[in-house]
Amino acid sequence: MKKTILAIAVLVGVSTANLSIAADKVKENSASIELVSGAELKFKLSLENVKERSSLVIKDYTGQIVYSTSIPKSENYTKIFDLSNLADGNYSFVINNGSEISTKPFAISTETKRQVTAVIK
Repeated sequence: MKKTILAIAVLVGVSTANLSIAADKVKENSASIELVSGAELKFKLSLENVKERSSLVIKDYTGQIVYSTSIPKSENYTKIFDLSNLADGNYSFVINNGSEISTKPFAISTETKRQVTAVIK
Protein backbone atom coordinates (compact mmCIF):
# COMPACT_ATOMS: atom_id res chain seq x y z
CA MET A 1 0.00 0.00 0.00
CA LYS A 2 2.84 2.39 0.88
CA LYS A 3 4.55 1.60 -2.43
CA THR A 4 1.37 2.38 -4.37
CA ILE A 5 0.91 5.73 -2.62
CA LEU A 6 4.58 6.57 -3.17
CA ALA A 7 4.34 5.63 -6.88
CA ILE A 8 1.23 7.83 -7.32
CA ALA A 9 2.94 10.74 -5.55
CA VAL A 10 5.98 10.42 -7.83
CA LEU A 11 3.79 10.27 -10.96
CA VAL A 12 1.83 13.36 -9.88
CA GLY A 13 5.09 15.21 -9.17
CA VAL A 14 6.58 14.30 -12.57
CA SER A 15 3.35 15.22 -14.39
CA THR A 16 3.22 18.59 -12.67
CA ALA A 17 6.85 19.30 -13.55
CA ASN A 18 6.21 18.39 -17.20
CA LEU A 19 3.18 20.67 -17.37
CA SER A 20 5.07 23.64 -15.96
CA ILE A 21 7.95 23.11 -18.41
CA ALA A 22 5.47 22.83 -21.30
CA ALA A 23 3.77 26.06 -20.19
CA ASP A 24 7.15 27.84 -20.17
CA LYS A 25 7.86 26.64 -23.71
CA VAL A 26 4.48 27.91 -24.92
CA LYS A 27 5.24 31.34 -23.48
CA GLU A 28 8.63 31.42 -25.20
CA ASN A 29 7.29 30.33 -28.59
CA SER A 30 4.03 32.26 -28.71
CA ALA A 31 3.81 35.46 -30.71
CA SER A 32 3.49 38.68 -28.77
CA ILE A 33 1.05 40.97 -30.60
CA GLU A 34 0.81 44.73 -30.26
CA LEU A 35 -1.76 46.77 -32.16
CA VAL A 36 -1.53 50.57 -32.01
CA SER A 37 -3.97 52.91 -33.73
CA GLY A 38 -2.54 55.99 -35.37
CA ALA A 39 -3.86 59.05 -37.16
CA GLU A 40 -5.83 58.89 -40.40
CA LEU A 41 -6.94 55.24 -40.07
CA LYS A 42 -3.46 53.81 -39.79
CA PHE A 43 -2.69 50.86 -37.53
CA LYS A 44 0.74 49.65 -36.52
CA LEU A 45 0.92 45.89 -35.99
CA SER A 46 3.96 44.49 -34.17
CA LEU A 47 4.65 40.79 -33.69
CA GLU A 48 7.44 39.04 -31.83
CA ASN A 49 8.66 35.44 -32.24
CA VAL A 50 7.11 34.89 -35.67
CA LYS A 51 7.35 31.25 -36.73
CA GLU A 52 7.62 29.76 -40.21
CA ARG A 53 4.46 29.66 -42.32
CA SER A 54 2.75 32.42 -40.36
CA SER A 55 0.03 34.48 -41.95
CA LEU A 56 -1.99 37.61 -41.34
CA VAL A 57 -5.58 38.13 -42.45
CA ILE A 58 -7.97 41.06 -41.98
CA LYS A 59 -11.62 39.98 -41.87
CA ASP A 60 -14.81 42.01 -41.74
CA TYR A 61 -17.69 41.26 -39.34
CA THR A 62 -19.17 38.68 -41.73
CA GLY A 63 -15.90 36.73 -41.85
CA GLN A 64 -15.06 37.91 -45.38
CA ILE A 65 -11.30 38.29 -45.95
CA VAL A 66 -10.40 41.83 -47.02
CA TYR A 67 -6.60 41.38 -46.80
CA SER A 68 -4.25 38.42 -46.59
CA THR A 69 -0.46 38.01 -46.51
CA SER A 70 2.28 35.63 -45.42
CA ILE A 71 4.63 36.75 -42.67
CA PRO A 72 8.32 35.85 -42.90
CA LYS A 73 9.90 34.06 -39.94
CA SER A 74 11.67 36.60 -37.74
CA GLU A 75 12.18 37.76 -34.17
CA ASN A 76 10.20 40.97 -34.80
CA TYR A 77 7.71 41.93 -37.51
CA THR A 78 6.20 45.40 -37.81
CA LYS A 79 3.89 46.77 -40.47
CA ILE A 80 1.76 49.90 -40.73
CA PHE A 81 -1.63 49.33 -42.33
CA ASP A 82 -3.56 52.12 -44.06
CA LEU A 83 -7.18 51.16 -43.48
CA SER A 84 -8.72 54.31 -44.96
CA ASN A 85 -10.20 52.35 -47.88
CA LEU A 86 -12.32 50.18 -45.55
CA ALA A 87 -15.95 51.09 -44.85
CA ASP A 88 -17.22 51.73 -41.31
CA GLY A 89 -17.71 48.51 -39.39
CA ASN A 90 -16.12 45.85 -37.22
CA TYR A 91 -13.01 44.04 -38.38
CA SER A 92 -10.33 41.82 -36.92
CA PHE A 93 -6.68 41.01 -37.48
CA VAL A 94 -6.24 37.22 -37.48
CA ILE A 95 -2.66 36.05 -36.99
CA ASN A 96 -1.86 32.40 -37.60
CA ASN A 97 1.54 31.75 -36.01
CA GLY A 98 2.10 28.07 -36.65
CA SER A 99 -0.10 26.13 -34.25
CA GLU A 100 -1.79 29.12 -32.60
CA ILE A 101 -4.30 31.61 -33.97
CA SER A 102 -4.73 35.04 -32.38
CA THR A 103 -7.50 37.53 -33.15
CA LYS A 104 -7.35 41.27 -32.49
CA PRO A 105 -10.67 43.02 -33.19
CA PHE A 106 -10.96 46.68 -34.20
CA ALA A 107 -13.70 49.01 -35.41
CA ILE A 108 -13.80 51.80 -37.95
CA SER A 109 -16.38 54.54 -37.45
CA THR A 110 -16.80 57.92 -39.06
CA GLU A 111 -17.53 60.81 -36.72
CA THR A 112 -18.89 64.12 -37.95
CA LYS A 113 -18.34 67.34 -36.03
CA ARG A 114 -20.76 70.24 -36.31
CA GLN A 115 -19.40 73.67 -35.61
CA VAL A 116 -20.79 77.21 -35.52
CA THR A 117 -18.60 80.06 -36.67
CA ALA A 118 -19.40 83.75 -37.00
CA VAL A 119 -19.37 85.16 -40.51
CA ILE A 120 -17.84 88.63 -40.75
CA LYS A 121 -19.32 90.88 -43.44
